[in-house]
Amino acid sequence: MHLFNRAKHALVLPLLAIVSLTGCSKDDGNGNPAGSPPLSDGYLWVYHAGDSVKVVFADLPKIVTEGEEAIQLEEFIDTDLIPMFVDKDENEWEARLLYSYQILGEDGFCASSKGYRNNIWSHMQMGHILTASRRVVFPDAKIDLPGAYNIKATRRIRIHRKIDVVAPDTADFIETSQLTPVSVTNWDGQPEDAIALRDLITPLVEHPDNYNYDLVSLDGYSPDGVLTWTQFQTGYWLLSSERTIFTDPDLASGKYRLKVLEKVLVTE
Repeated sequence: MHLFNRAKHALVLPLLAIVSLTGCSKDDGNGNPAGSPPLSDGYLWVYHAGDSVKVVFADLPKIVTEGEEAIQLEEFIDTDLIPMFVDKDENEWEARLLYSYQILGEDGFCASSKGYRNNIWSHMQMGHILTASRRVVFPDAKIDLPGAYNIKATRRIRIHRKIDVVAPDTADFIETSQLTPVSVTNWDGQPEDAIALRDLITPLVEHPDNYNYDLVSLDGYSPDGVLTWTQFQTGYWLLSSERTIFTDPDLASGKYRLKVLEKVLVTE
């Protein structure tokens, strides 16, 4: 699998012997405290958009929590991996909000194995990983998450594109990888895989024909006026072009070609 070419995520050095003397605090000759995890074990694999990168603990800033060395989870997903979205006015927007984060242990266990949603960006800003054990912790003092999110012996983080759905009685998200793609004609007149926008709604909203729909981009842009269910069902999210398209001729203008789609608002 192809690796991102980022200097901070260099390949791990070969394992060097750790020197430890009873009653003394020594290092291993490389500046690592005695008792630290082997250098060859201090890393996570991060998977995004068909690529992977090996992120080495030694390259990231550390914190100390309850006497143990740790790294905030957000450090593993930097803006080299997911760049900020820059709008036409050169304003920057946090693009990491557009994704969910699946944290997996060496045995393949993750929170979604127990039926929970993958983590979102705000979780990554509050959780950390203990470098000695590779155990992910979301402190109760910061966020109330079920224990299944505290993954042991973590080895991988998989990043998934998501789209939020905000309805009168529910708020959730759907990962595009969960949906079955269809082929549509894109803005360049070429066939492209896409997901139907209606497939974002039907798992979460009963009687969708009773509601109206509004698309909102990361930068807050939304076309004027709401869409009926009939109109909304003609919409698609293009998986390669990463923008919306509608087959309804009345919705063929550029204002319905949204980039960085963040959420769908469902209104009465």
